[in-house]
Amino acid sequence: MMGGRVTRCLAVLSALLLPLTACASIPEESDPVAVREADERNSTAEVTPPPDNLDPLALVRRFVDSASPASNHEAARMHLAEAQAKQWLPTPGLLIVDNVDTIPAQQSGPLPDGVQMVTLQADKVGRLLPDSSFVPDVGEYEANVRVERQRDGKWRITTPPPEMVVSKNAFSSVYRSVPIYFLDHDSTGVVPDVRYVASQPASTLPRRVIDLLTAGPSDGLRSALHTAIPPGVRPRTNTSEATGDGALEVNLSKLGDVSDDSRWLIAAQVVFTLQKVSNARVRLQEEGMPLLSSAQDLRPTDLTKFEIDNVPRQDLGGLAVIDERLRRLDSSADPVPGPAGSGEYQVFRAGQSPDGRKIAAVTRRSPDEVALRVGPYGEALAELGPVGSFMSKPTWRGSSEVWTVVGGRDVIRARSSAGGWSVERVDSQQFTEGRPITDLRLSRDGTRVAAVIDGRLVIGAVSDQDGAVVLQRPIALPAPQNAQILGLEWRDKESLAVITDSNSSPVYEVSVDGFLWKAYTSANLGQPMKTVTVGPGPTVIVADRSNIWSSRDPNDVWSLLEPRIGSSSVPFFPG
Repeated sequence: MMGGRVTRCLAVLSALLLPLTACASIPEESDPVAVREADERNSTAEVTPPPDNLDPLALVRRFVDSASPASNHEAARMHLAEAQAKQWLPTPGLLIVDNVDTIPAQQSGPLPDGVQMVTLQADKVGRLLPDSSFVPDVGEYEANVRVERQRDGKWRITTPPPEMVVSKNAFSSVYRSVPIYFLDHDSTGVVPDVRYVASQPASTLPRRVIDLLTAGPSDGLRSALHTAIPPGVRPRTNTSEATGDGALEVNLSKLGDVSDDSRWLIAAQVVFTLQKVSNARVRLQEEGMPLLSSAQDLRPTDLTKFEIDNVPRQDLGGLAVIDERLRRLDSSADPVPGPAGSGEYQVFRAGQSPDGRKIAAVTRRSPDEVALRVGPYGEALAELGPVGSFMSKPTWRGSSEVWTVVGGRDVIRARSSAGGWSVERVDSQQFTEGRPITDLRLSRDGTRVAAVIDGRLVIGAVSDQDGAVVLQRPIALPAPQNAQILGLEWRDKESLAVITDSNSSPVYEVSVDGFLWKAYTSANLGQPMKTVTVGPGPTVIVADRSNIWSSRDPNDVWSLLEPRIGSSSVPFFPG
């Protein structure tokens, strides 16, 4: 793609013979570091104007590097002519681009003296929405920008793009990702909703993060997440360090009639939300009075019972399907008790509930059919209703609900109650749009779903509606180099591990919104990649054509998994 742009650039330069700087691209990308509302657009920050000698091409490139929202995008406005700087009203949000080029625009006729048209070309990366969440957006971007020489001899933009366009490098240097914590599907614990907020000014950062919290979940997760904070509640005063003792005061407006349990949930939401932007103790207040009767200053360690972890429990270990039997994933590799380990069932793939007490297994029912069996660990597993030629690896939502995909089309969930197990279809039409699903995994907090659909990674919200469940708000996360996704697993609360068909980057860590794709080393690995799972640590475990490997970090060298269980085996951990 870049080669084509450079060729077009040189051709236009040769034809027009304009005395402009040759095409240039933004330097290679760097990863962002998050925060956003005491309104950062009206905050003050020192801004450096463009150098006096910038030519039109360089001016437009510098304009795209002006990502700071401070003082109503003052950094970007300084690249505009005086009248346009006063009138410019970019649409809400940001368009984030990469591989930026600026070239002289082709013209049908001559331009007036002191006027030049510049074509801005780039590859779209995604959009920062008005709610400060990121969504991917792919394709080429192109806009023509009019640049005019001012009376003082400086070039300035007179027709900027209608939306705020920012290079990925600039965005990454100005914004940082911050998890804003809301309640899970049954409102028992807190889970993150990732947003991006300008890092500066640092003094207003805690207040801007709390503004996002009190405004509620992002649009993409509004149907899946809940909040204990009543509508209309806002910070009563600025979120700042208390005089003398260094605690961070969060003083909320009147909550109304709120139970003690809800107050503790509010405390958990606030304290976990602030943990990425401040190390201080959090002092929670309502209209200047203590929010909680039994506690005043809190840290995340005081509220761990509300945190829903998204990695397997360290004490449960893992299991593996080896030669169609279920075995322990430890040095003994002993079969699990009961028919799943004895060989009575021909097991293809399986999943263990988060508490370790239940097993769901896809087993052979006939030469052409598999069925779902569920039951207590180490005991007989009841065969449930659905059958098909294929079923995906079972994935648990809590310890009494398990999901799988039948025939690549129908998402089903089996639920345990006093009367036994019942099976129902999940409304996934909006999520899949009729395309085949080859892998599906629920986040351990039960609010998100990740799937491989037609070779693409798709993330969505799990919405509970009157006892039924609907998969909504699907967002495809485009893989680098158009790689095909082969399998996935949740790595932690904010990222996934995926395997691909790429030889150069067979394994990635992917942020839950798709902004970051970090490749694991390809050393030791060989295609085809067969399966991926995540253990405590988190440790990513993959099977390739010949072995099963493990790694704790994308920069680590892959190590052979111990015990050696063979690449045709299917390891898995609770969840």
